[in-house]
Amino acid sequence: MKTVISGGLGFVGGRLSKYLVEQGHHVVAYSRQAGALPDIKCPENMHIAHPDDKDQLNGADVFIHLAALDENDCVKYPFKAIDVNITQTLDWLEHTHHAGIKKFIYFSTAHVYGKPLEGHYDENSITRPVHPYAITHKCAEDYVLAYAAEKGMTNTVIRLTNSFGGAAFPTANRWTLLVSDLSRSAVNTGKMTLLSDGMQLRDFVCLHDVCAATLHLMNLPENKITGEIFNLGGGQAVTVWDMALKVKHLAEEVLKKPIDLSRKTSSGSGKGQQLNISIEKLTNTGFALTNDTGAEIKSTLRYFMNYTA
Repeated sequence: MKTVISGGLGFVGGRLSKYLVEQGHHVVAYSRQAGALPDIKCPENMHIAHPDDKDQLNGADVFIHLAALDENDCVKYPFKAIDVNITQTLDWLEHTHHAGIKKFIYFSTAHVYGKPLEGHYDENSITRPVHPYAITHKCAEDYVLAYAAEKGMTNTVIRLTNSFGGAAFPTANRWTLLVSDLSRSAVNTGKMTLLSDGMQLRDFVCLHDVCAATLHLMNLPENKITGEIFNLGGGQAVTVWDMALKVKHLAEEVLKKPIDLSRKTSSGSGKGQQLNISIEKLTNTGFALTNDTGAEIKSTLRYFMNYTA
């Protein structure tokens, strides 16, 4: 199977590209850095191309759209966020449709449900996005679902929670994410610092599970996924502090030295908070999480032991 991935060298896209190759796919990883990259060792059957090279769409079975402006740049450049996250999604929908690609998988975010994320959410919950990152993703979702309804495409929207794990390529550039940030700090300084009391609840999902769930959805019969939305998370919420403690424990094991972990004095900000982002719809299709948190944290630590970022 030939699979084309926009943002195919990014944090999620890079891991997904390598995973699908390991599963026997031929992968084209679109990256705007193509042609100006340092030496990147790609596995056999993986090809890096610039997004302008639309000929790479010919003969593809699946298009996975991951390229987007991140949450920080969406705040800094809100009009650029509209162009990158919405207009370019529409552009890819047009090109894939004309290329005869039926399956289009779009990576959105669970933050389309609102801010702050509190309470219970399933795919039928009302969306109230307020952050530019979430707003633009929700609008792009609507286009993806419209093309499924109007153009006969088999499109899928994945609403992703907080993914974490070791990056596949140094082009990932998502080092502000919690586990990445803590792991890099542990490797480089032997210290980890939270800028809050860490009592906020988050739903963390291993990158391996993100890749496996994507492949699972790719292989589902068309009548089960046409125009469908799936939440993809870890199945339960934990506090930021609890995740930081796991990183500290595993960092001490991997680095073989004590790691200092500090946080702000508790303000009781998480008292009474609840968060449940349901993935029942996904698991009802036969998918099962591994939730191998330890392996993903260790892979993140080892990444920063090998690369300076």
